[in-house]
Amino acid sequence: MIEFFSTYSGVLDTWPIEPMSKAVPTWVRTARDDYVQNKDMRKSHIFRCSGIGDLYKTGYVVRAWHDFSVQATEHKMSVKTPSDHLDSIAVDIQHAEGIAKFLPRKPGASRNIIKCNTPWHVIAPCKFLMLPVAYADNTDFESCIGILDPSTSTEINVQLYWNKLDEIGTVKAGTPLCHLVPLSDKDYNYVVREATDKDKQWLEKRHYILNMSFVYNIQKMKNLFSRFWKK
Repeated sequence: MIEFFSTYSGVLDTWPIEPMSKAVPTWVRTARDDYVQNKDMRKSHIFRCSGIGDLYKTGYVVRAWHDFSVQATEHKMSVKTPSDHLDSIAVDIQHAEGIAKFLPRKPGASRNIIKCNTPWHVIAPCKFLMLPVAYADNTDFESCIGILDPSTSTEINVQLYWNKLDEIGTVKAGTPLCHLVPLSDKDYNYVVREATDKDKQWLEKRHYILNMSFVYNIQKMKNLFSRFWKK
């Protein structure tokens, strides 16, 4: 079982984590209509490409849970959200001379990286590959690639490369930010829900492990996760 839970009331009702099939880019629907209307072209049609089509049948989509706007040059970046409260919890900037210093980027992209702090956590028996949404409608940004291991961190936070420079770009609530793919051949059931009392107890324990030392003790977190979520 894969369990996603939200710590922010209302997000579950508006922008829940869903199967990736719920966030298929608009061009796929256009290609499907063309495929149906032009039967003589079926042998070479993009809609028949299983390598692309199967991407949208696998894993889950994480969406923006609020609007935010970005204004960036190669070296500078500012981010705004609809409320001061969200500004303090929702979006950070990974500055070029900090954690983003050694990461390669596309030509013309900002050297800074946006960190979208979502209210989502995941409890699961497997790791996840975090990927950009493939062939996305919005090319202003793309998520960084990495592995999400719930035993190390249950937080689902999305790091974004920003590709649109010298003008303001806006990401609307509900925009797909990234694609989570379970690293397993098993077919897991999943549930998306509000945080329970047990979840809140987990977050308190997790907070202590994160802050008890100068250097994050990954093994202590893994041990705690294994004991706490043992079925």
